[in-house]
Amino acid sequence: MRNRGAQLIKSVFNTDNFLMRIAEKIFDLASLNLLFLLSCLPLVTIGIAKMSLYQSLFAIKKGRRVSVLKTYLGALRKNWKRGLQVGSLELLVVFLCLLNLLLFRKIEDLPFQLIKVLSIAVLVFMTILFLYAYPLAARYQMSFQGLAQASMLMASLHFLGSFAMVGLLGVILFLASWSVLSFLLLSLLFFLIGFAGLAFLQLKFLEPILEKYGQE
Repeated sequence: MRNRGAQLIKSVFNTDNFLMRIAEKIFDLASLNLLFLLSCLPLVTIGIAKMSLYQSLFAIKKGRRVSVLKTYLGALRKNWKRGLQVGSLELLVVFLCLLNLLLFRKIEDLPFQLIKVLSIAVLVFMTILFLYAYPLAARYQMSFQGLAQASMLMASLHFLGSFAMVGLLGVILFLASWSVLSFLLLSLLFFLIGFAGLAFLQLKFLEPILEKYGQE
């Protein structure tokens, strides 16, 4: 009986135990999420932060006991130039689309309605592109033009999966606007692990695509 109890305790606290591996991944994601949030604070660095997040996740998915801090800081130094370019483009597009929607929100004339519809369409389209662009930029050395072409190609060839990712983001936004409580709960979740967790799930979808096209 004692031997069984000792074996049970040993298996629970064994670092190669399934539960311990899950706990290790969760801790890595939570640490990575905090680093991501801190590096997003100036806002203009959001592109650098996203590229570094994806690059760190690639490293975490490949092996265990990865130094999250060292990996993320190394990715920041490596990706600052390309991340600033991609992030600046993303911020510009989002700003212009939201500005149009805000300025013309109460105007019902047909031309302005068309501008609002076009702004929403551009916002959705660019969101899909950036969901591919950041992981690709974090994984491969590409020119800016090559990155845009590869993102559009993958988004068009995997149309349903692309809209599923955007749909998930839409559901999250809907739940956040449902009530004050849901907003606070989701804010807490994203503060703790949400951004890194979503990116981790996204890579689960993207990696088979990269393998299919011989990118791995």
